[in-house]
Amino acid sequence: MHKDNQRFSIRQELEKMRHENEQSQQQGNSVKASPSSDSQRKYHGLNMAWKDVVMFSLLILVTSVYQVRAEAAAELTPVDFDDISSGMLLSFDKNSGEYASLELVSAEYSADIFGMLATVTIKQNFRNPSDQWVSEGVYAFPVASQSAVYGMKLIIGKRIIEGEIHEKEEAIQIYEQAKLSGQTASIVKQYRPNLFTTDVANIGPQETISVEITYQQTLHYDSGHFDFRIPLAIKPRYVPNADNKPLPTSGNVSHNNSRSININLDAGFELAELQSLNHDIDVVEEFSMQHIQLSDNALFDANDFVLRWQPLAGSEPKAAYFSEYKDGHEYALLMMLPPQSTEKLTQPRNITYIIDTSGSMHGTALDQAKDALLYAMSELESDSYFNIIDFDSTAKPLFTQSQQASPDNIGYALDFIEKLNSDGGTNMAPALEIAMQSQNIIPNRLNQIIFITDGSVGNEAQIFQQIASNIGDARLFTVAIGAAPNNYFMNKAAMFGRGTYTHISKLSQVDESMSELFTKISSPALTDIALDWKNPVAQNPSTIPDLYQGEPVILTAKLAQKQTSFNISGLVNDSNSWNSQLSMQSDGQSNGISRLWARNQVEELTDSLMLGGDHEMLKDQIIELGLKHHLVTEFTALVAVDKTPDLSRMQQAQAAQDAPYPQGSLGWLMQLLFGLAILLLGMRLYTRQQFS
Repeated sequence: MHKDNQRFSIRQELEKMRHENEQSQQQGNSVKASPSSDSQRKYHGLNMAWKDVVMFSLLILVTSVYQVRAEAAAELTPVDFDDISSGMLLSFDKNSGEYASLELVSAEYSADIFGMLATVTIKQNFRNPSDQWVSEGVYAFPVASQSAVYGMKLIIGKRIIEGEIHEKEEAIQIYEQAKLSGQTASIVKQYRPNLFTTDVANIGPQETISVEITYQQTLHYDSGHFDFRIPLAIKPRYVPNADNKPLPTSGNVSHNNSRSININLDAGFELAELQSLNHDIDVVEEFSMQHIQLSDNALFDANDFVLRWQPLAGSEPKAAYFSEYKDGHEYALLMMLPPQSTEKLTQPRNITYIIDTSGSMHGTALDQAKDALLYAMSELESDSYFNIIDFDSTAKPLFTQSQQASPDNIGYALDFIEKLNSDGGTNMAPALEIAMQSQNIIPNRLNQIIFITDGSVGNEAQIFQQIASNIGDARLFTVAIGAAPNNYFMNKAAMFGRGTYTHISKLSQVDESMSELFTKISSPALTDIALDWKNPVAQNPSTIPDLYQGEPVILTAKLAQKQTSFNISGLVNDSNSWNSQLSMQSDGQSNGISRLWARNQVEELTDSLMLGGDHEMLKDQIIELGLKHHLVTEFTALVAVDKTPDLSRMQQAQAAQDAPYPQGSLGWLMQLLFGLAILLLGMRLYTRQQFS
């Protein structure tokens, strides 16, 4: 009863916080200094005759002309997609040196889901609304984490050009050559493991071009429900010590632009519930198939599309096994639930909470994070130790070291939470360093770190390496805040921290989601998991992470021969051994399992690369997998070139590229005349000086 009263009191504190409006105004004044007499004296101190001034002016003029030529011949300036706030196609104007947003006319998403496997196709239609040729455009599109991107089509009118997989450097050469020759071409490259870019060359005036991307992914299963996600938004990422120059937002948006999502779902069992977390949907059931359509067709959206379904009670899958035979091997996809248990851990705990209060968390996201922290405070046992670390550009801990969860210390925590406000960058490294330092790790306790953030960072590799190197015996649990978090970062950080990942998309979901998380971390974990396949196998993940209640083992494997049974074993609550033998029926008909295995294998090799493995050896292995399984990776790319183009169209595209000088606001000729005027003025001054 006392704990319930304490929890009610904490809830009241939270409501009080939410209704307080904290506003801070900071205004910086910049004062422009006027030239001083000292600076003028320094100019005269150059000891330059008027003749020298004239020659210097001439040198500047010649240099400027060559600079103009160099700028005209420059390649497309690399885009920093850390600053992209939503998916868009950008074009580069070589005349002005500026980026502009082309019109995304429509976006079509289709998915076929069977059991644990989803095949997704994204078709995006772009239009050049101007009367000028666009020599190159670049588009960024996010995909779900651990997706295998393998297909690309470029569609111009009735022409369909299929993408071919090549080593990345070779693909870029093919694309650049096609661009210079005036051919329509496209290339898909990996910018991040869950963020890809498509470059499109030579888009004609008023022309519409379609780019179609296909990828596969496994579903996410947690606490009795399956989730399928289509990322619709790209959030800005914070990169420490980077010059984050904002790029243009999408300007050419009309009310006629549209988006559609169509999904065919065959779950393999009866459904108790089917819902969309962030959007309205229409559902039509046909036998065992569910046909889902998005009701709202507005094109631009800050929320990811998330479809969630739950099996009917009693029909939950205890294990699922899918396989594909290809090139003399069996490729397998396995999902198996660990044993259920409600037994509480007897080992005392030490929990460190890290909360992100950077600028990207402003508003509702910070309210969610505060509510999650308040819930956490209400769940602390009196014998637990805890600490809170607030971070934005810098990190600020509540205590210098972990303290017991006494009423006084919880009171300090409530005051600390009340004063939290969002500002600054998302600099995670200092906060993680404090959390993993010895003063916040207590021997003979279960040390757990709960990391509450939206994950909007650009230096993921640095953070992963920090976690892998310093986590020790602690466990890291990531809690994503907001409708469109960086799921790749959140999943991967939890994997390196041997913990689990929780997503909270709405304020109303905080209590339920945090309750599920605390149930997990207070229940026995299945550790030291091992699989005996009885045959030679290449399995990924090669080391299975700790599992918590309601979470399944999901892995892929390449087997030398057909598999009918295997053993799985582990430790429950760090002491009790557990094992089970499963007999599985191989179907051999699940297309795409080999590609998913290759994608997971690439991810493991990439992780080794991030952690300092042999670069050349790992790169060669990744390239080999990418080429064999038609995958876009860090070192391979998909390129599509119109090999039988319209010759007149090619000539027009080439002519648009051949302008010798950029046409700025004055034009290159006016700029040249302006430079000559300066030169003549210098010569006149020199003449006057000679006759004075």
